[in-house]
Amino acid sequence: MPWLTIIGLLPLVGALVTTIVKGHTRVPVGVAFAVVTFGLSVWAVTARSTLDESYSWIPQIGSHYALRMDGLSALLVLASTFVTAIVILTRWNTQRWFNLPPLALALESAALFTFLANDILIFFIAFEVTLIPMYFLIAAGGKPKRSAAAMKFLLYSLAGGLILLGGVIYVMAIHVTAATPGGLSFSDLSALVLTPGAEKVLFLVFFVAFALKAPLVPLHPWLPDAVEQARPAASVLLVGLLDGIGLYGMVRFCVGITPGGATWAAFGVEIVALVSVVYGAFAAIASRSLMRMAAFTSIGHAGFMVMGLFAFTTAGMNGAMTYVAAHALSATALILAAAWAVKRRGDDLTPGAFGGLARRAPVLAGVFLVAGLATLALPGTANFAAELSIIVGTWARHPVLVAIALLGVLGAGVYVMWAYQRVFTGAPDVDGGELQPEGTPQTDDISPTSRAAIGLALAGVIAFGVSPGVAQNLVSDTVGQSMSAAQMSDPEGGR
Repeated sequence: MPWLTIIGLLPLVGALVTTIVKGHTRVPVGVAFAVVTFGLSVWAVTARSTLDESYSWIPQIGSHYALRMDGLSALLVLASTFVTAIVILTRWNTQRWFNLPPLALALESAALFTFLANDILIFFIAFEVTLIPMYFLIAAGGKPKRSAAAMKFLLYSLAGGLILLGGVIYVMAIHVTAATPGGLSFSDLSALVLTPGAEKVLFLVFFVAFALKAPLVPLHPWLPDAVEQARPAASVLLVGLLDGIGLYGMVRFCVGITPGGATWAAFGVEIVALVSVVYGAFAAIASRSLMRMAAFTSIGHAGFMVMGLFAFTTAGMNGAMTYVAAHALSATALILAAAWAVKRRGDDLTPGAFGGLARRAPVLAGVFLVAGLATLALPGTANFAAELSIIVGTWARHPVLVAIALLGVLGAGVYVMWAYQRVFTGAPDVDGGELQPEGTPQTDDISPTSRAAIGLALAGVIAFGVSPGVAQNLVSDTVGQSMSAAQMSDPEGGR
């Protein structure tokens, strides 16, 4: 059975079914498809060595319909299917926006094929398809400027896709004209012969394309606008599913296909990552919008991921790859909690603007605090082991850069606790002026369904944090292959 194809197509079938059914029925049907997809993904991880698929597609250029699940793919498939189920579950008791399940499932299907593709042409097609449902998710509802935010997301993403397309076409042309044996799989293309100059240029092409997706500074302006303007569920899917494609693409393309270019540009990339870490933290501190603050945390985390990857140490790479899934879980919890707080007290983080929400919504206050502590990598939460591995692994090569990056770690503590103080402490104050237009201010605590959804996210955050070795062992094969491709080894005395 082509199980990887089934896993990728099942959410798409769910999207079609939930499009046909009407009204609130879409939500339980969507949850059912998401849960079954997650269950199949869990099983597939245990049997992934026997699930490879490859069928000749365009023999003239060596392209195959090829799917493969290695350790990194497995981890991101699990994270994506888990987050999608949580997002659809949040709509269980609502009476509006029933378009979420089909759009979320369509996005999940495209993301899964992106993570499972073992042919650069299949990867590119899936990579581009993710833009369609995500655009409509952002534009479908939220704040007044959502259409502009969706258009900005689309333009930046199309720019990245166009850049990536140029690199993919060049690789295919070299593959065909040089009569390179094999196909367009990532393993075959790791043996592609390029001149040093061509490899460096091709690396820069790939890096810019995926830095737009991650995103890294200065290619980040689309993310804060999209997270702020879109509905909470769309923001979670944007950060939890699509942002991870950025680092995943860097592993497959930048390190896998152009390893010489990656090692040549490594220090420059580390500088870009460092700027993203520090900028993300201080922009979050300075933010006067709770949702924009949550978006800036993702930019800082993306910087940490890229810093670990391009340190070219075992610990750094392992931390970078596991951080993608850890961030998906913690960001899901933080964005949901932040959005529910905005629904009840507005999005203004100006000191003294609103406060005291903890007295009216104590459960929400608790989950926001836990999600915030996970975001700043509290020991025992998902981000801690991944971030610590990145810091230790990068220190072995660039101790000065790590010392500066610790400003981002300190900044995380500041913006999380300031946000909690300004939103949840003090005297209660209800004001609808800044509320989202989809409803009137809510003065009650979060619903049982919302508690279940965010409870699942926090359970994943804590389980990941308590047993980080499970994820680290899962990606160890991808880490080893990436280190071998770059012909790098750990510094003497380092990890």
